[in-house]
Amino acid sequence: MRDDTNYTLITGGSMGIGKALARECALRKMNLLLVALPGSELEETANEIHEEFSVKVDTLGIDLTEPASPGRVLKWCQSNNYTVDILMNNAGIAGSAIFEESSIEYSDQRILLNIRALVIMCRLFIPMLKDNPKAFILNTGSMSAYQPLAYKSVYAASKSFVRLFSLALNEELRDTSISVTVVNPNGVRTNAGSYGRINTHGKLVQKILILDAEEIARISVDAMLKGKKSIVPGFWNRCMLQITKLLPANYKIKKAAKIIRKELLK
Repeated sequence: MRDDTNYTLITGGSMGIGKALARECALRKMNLLLVALPGSELEETANEIHEEFSVKVDTLGIDLTEPASPGRVLKWCQSNNYTVDILMNNAGIAGSAIFEESSIEYSDQRILLNIRALVIMCRLFIPMLKDNPKAFILNTGSMSAYQPLAYKSVYAASKSFVRLFSLALNEELRDTSISVTVVNPNGVRTNAGSYGRINTHGKLVQKILILDAEEIARISVDAMLKGKKSIVPGFWNRCMLQITKLLPANYKIKKAAKIIRKELLK
């Protein structure tokens, strides 16, 4: 049985999927450590969850794209004697852009947050996680991880990295107390930017393929606790993934580019 003095650490925990994960974990009586950019949303989320679910919630406002930040998160946990037995690397940046017209900072942010921060957080927290009889890592990937996407070139590649890294890490940790799960959701309405991108697609696509953050969180936590390695939430999303595997690579790349280009014109 899980020790009720342990904590679940969630990056990007103030909004979107991260907030939904926090609420789902709190519903299961897990104490929380929410790590996100400094701001009122972080404290408001923490207070809301503590009042509704009566679990311990502490927060750290920090920019994980800064090289020293993952180390600062670990030191914060150690100095407060927090024992983390679940690490959820959810923080990430999406977006659409023409690569040659985008800024260096645009690509760098996605590499630093989607890849570097996630990898370093895993590396730093594995020793602490191993001290528990059972521990979990949940990494947030994307369905974008399964093929090259023009106009989302850096983002899709970063999520492909997350998917492959998670599967490899799970195998390395096979004989330890830690299991690693990667969740690969389709588009999710989490903020003004994602709403705008999703609304460029047809209503049928939105109806059958786009899940809300709360459903994704429930599916993700269930899968993680069952030790599943990789999941794609939503029946129709899984069907679409299997169908697209049968299509020629060049066709898929060109078709996806045509669809995603609409996001640039919104």
